[in-house]
Amino acid sequence: MSQSTTRRLPIDGFGTCVTYGEANDMGVGLPIEIDEDRPLVVAHPAAGSHYHASMSLFEDAGHPFLQVLVDGGMLYVPDQWPYHADVVNHAIYQRLHDSSEGWPVFRKTSLATPHWQLHVMREAYDFLTNSPALDVLYVEWFSWLDRFIQNRDNAFPEMMAQFAHKIRDGGLVILDHKHMPTDEYGVCWYNHPGGEFPVTESTSMSEVCTIEWLGENANHEMQTYTGTVFKVHHHKNGCLGEVNWFDAIKPWFWNTIPEMALMPSQVHTMLVEEHEETIHPKAITWENWHDTWSTVYMDGEEHGMVFKTPVPARFAWPFETYHAYLQWLVDHPKCLVEQIKKSSYRLKSEKFQLNIVHGDLVRLAPSLHSKHSALAVRHALQQQVVGRCPWWKNQTTVLQTKEPWMSNPIVGLKWSGPSATPHLAKHLIQHSKTQAFGVTMHTSKSFDCREVITVAHGTAQLTEVMAAVEAYYDELGFDAPRPFHRLELTVVTRDEGEYAEHELPPQWRRFVDE
Repeated sequence: MSQSTTRRLPIDGFGTCVTYGEANDMGVGLPIEIDEDRPLVVAHPAAGSHYHASMSLFEDAGHPFLQVLVDGGMLYVPDQWPYHADVVNHAIYQRLHDSSEGWPVFRKTSLATPHWQLHVMREAYDFLTNSPALDVLYVEWFSWLDRFIQNRDNAFPEMMAQFAHKIRDGGLVILDHKHMPTDEYGVCWYNHPGGEFPVTESTSMSEVCTIEWLGENANHEMQTYTGTVFKVHHHKNGCLGEVNWFDAIKPWFWNTIPEMALMPSQVHTMLVEEHEETIHPKAITWENWHDTWSTVYMDGEEHGMVFKTPVPARFAWPFETYHAYLQWLVDHPKCLVEQIKKSSYRLKSEKFQLNIVHGDLVRLAPSLHSKHSALAVRHALQQQVVGRCPWWKNQTTVLQTKEPWMSNPIVGLKWSGPSATPHLAKHLIQHSKTQAFGVTMHTSKSFDCREVITVAHGTAQLTEVMAAVEAYYDELGFDAPRPFHRLELTVVTRDEGEYAEHELPPQWRRFVDE
């Protein structure tokens, strides 16, 4: 039998939907057990403009959740016309940041509950079967699975046999009634034996109840939604019986939500420093919308009607809710990443530390950020990092300029290979420090630069980058003033074979952080 058990529907389920069915009394709330230590993960593939249906089902439940939307195009994201504004032309959502894969993440600005809406432009089956596990699969359009149907009378179990392993034990499949057929010629997606039925040798599903709830539609009008709820049971003695579903689901948070890609100490620091909410650098904010009002709207009245972009909310999170969310993370640290593993080396004669970190810079961008860090990478990678983690926006080092009238900080920059710019790490440190002082036109903010973050360069040899650091101090001169704080260079590399330690140069020693 299953790790989870089918039970009579309680009156105090999850959320505010009305539930009923032949074997159950009428109740309120979804029949699902919630892990209080993490957000709920809900996937809604092929949602199109109907993502409001699944959003409205979970937004009043009061528990953090991640809504994953997967479509073949990006026509329905909340900052695209005409889905981006209500009837009085106010933007409903705000773009927060990107996932580590570059997909946009939004939130509903009026909702206090921590939540994230991820929009992915991929084929649904390919993306979701290669993604972490889910708590809930919300489906209204099954074209992404109907290729697996062989028997129309058993269509639903045959489709779910290809995907049930991605839904945790006790998780739900909610089948929206929007496209339920009215005659024999309709879709066969709703066909199943009823009751509890097998899906695979080690997994079964049971029809639990029917649900109804109120929510907005694509036109921002209130309507009633209905759906059938199925529960997934992975048999204890089956191949999925011993899966740690918390660990299986957790990568969603690391790769989608910057704050959950941090270590507990970093979140605590954000609370102490009253860190501001994350907003994507390309998002229209209330400030830049207001700044363009006089030039675009007021002056445009002379020439007739002008297109008025939606008015963004003043803040993406209601008052004090962002810091309440950070406190929730402090109180529920299981969502957060562990300490980043790094190899560190100290230059004996200087207050300098070299760190080698193996991993992907875009994924690690939140945990590598501090108010004293400068990002020194090529422009394209820089934009990915800033999109993923907007905290880096004003702490980037310009290495080359595209404008012909501007001088290049590093003339003839060549990043990698035997013919790479000699002592490139020296140049990265120099320009990061100089630009952070605010003495060039390449930064919009001055800050105390104590660490330079970059990626593998040159021939990716440990001795090579150490020689470049020594060259930096040789050029600086022994009598030049040194900062009170230690200066660090952190190199992120994907290849485990890069920057391998062999024999250290005389001026360097291995450092172990106690």
